[in-house]
Amino acid sequence: MKIFRNGQRFCALALTTALISGAILANAGESTTKPTDLPATVIAHLPLPQATGNQMLLQKEDGKRYLYVQQAGKTGFMIVDVSKPEQPTLLKRTAESNQATSGNLEMVSPDVAISEAPEKTPNTLTSSSHPTETVRVLDLSDPKNPKTLETFTKVTSLLPDGGHGLIYLTNNDGLWILRYSRPARLEPAKKKPKCDSETEIQAMPPDCD
Repeated sequence: MKIFRNGQRFCALALTTALISGAILANAGESTTKPTDLPATVIAHLPLPQATGNQMLLQKEDGKRYLYVQQAGKTGFMIVDVSKPEQPTLLKRTAESNQATSGNLEMVSPDVAISEAPEKTPNTLTSSSHPTETVRVLDLSDPKNPKTLETFTKVTSLLPDGGHGLIYLTNNDGLWILRYSRPARLEPAKKKPKCDSETEIQAMPPDCD
């Protein structure tokens, strides 16, 4: 009986070892065949005809998305349809000469942008440490065909007021104030609760008044 029990224990041990080994091999096989989920991956690549600058801007219209890619030397922007990110389409190398989006672009409303380009000609009323700019106010209601609404030269300072739909700028001719439609909506200030001893301790600085 003692020999039978030892043999029985040996068979049970061998069976358990075989099951464990099989499970390990099965898991190893799954790990080599299971695809790895990557946190980021390239989904498209679009060769561009011009060298690029250091600015991009995204504009939306009727469910479509258009990417403005600055050209090197800030000579203008290439317009790319990225409505389908996997299939980007180059629409224009740059805008027409009378609609040139040269310089840096800044959106001030869903339809209006400001283009700022440095000027090389020195300004007689300012020192060389304060270079002037050419500023264009652009209509981007049709992102595929930006249009210049106004052009100002020798601009020394610029201040967009998106909350009220205004643009302030100064040049040799003085102060200019422009108004545009569809001003950017400002989020209302969040009203904070009154502070008490507990809220002052919980957050630094306390999220209360």
